Amino acid sequence: MKEKSDVTKLEFLLTLNDNIVVQRYFNVRGYNPKARASVDLYNLVRSLSENIQKDLKTKALNYLNDNAEQIFSNPDILDTSNTDGPENFNVYIRIGDETICHRIWDAKVYPPKTRYTVDVRPHLKKLLRDLTDIFSSENLSYTYMDYQLV
Repeated sequence: MKEKSDVTKLEFLLTLNDNIVVQRYFNVRGYNPKARASVDLYNLVRSLSENIQKDLKTKALNYLNDNAEQIFSNPDILDTSNTDGPENFNVYIRIGDETICHRIWDAKVYPPKTRYTVDVRPHLKKLLRDLTDIFSSENLSYTYMDYQLV
């Protein structure tokens, strides 16, 4: 009979201000609490946010190109945001109510039609697998620019 390994439930969350874009829970067997301070986690979350920003930039360029005539004749088309204040994308990695990792970037640099239709599905499966691998790994890097993180 197999012994049950200790399983820890973590959460991946992407929001646009307080609106949830995607939320996924994932289980990690053999959770390594030191992984939260690893360079590997930092690099993974940074890479994800850069990929999402790249996708948003491509969609924004396509949208602006496809609708150039309408935008030139009526620039107010681009002023359809849900808020008057700042809008930010947030990536969170959480365990319970504790935020392990948080990355934020400005959403208002993208046209409203683009930022309100962000799609992370192409990245999600690999991301969750990579997060699981990092949080269960013992072989992680904890040195960043000659500084020990742990």
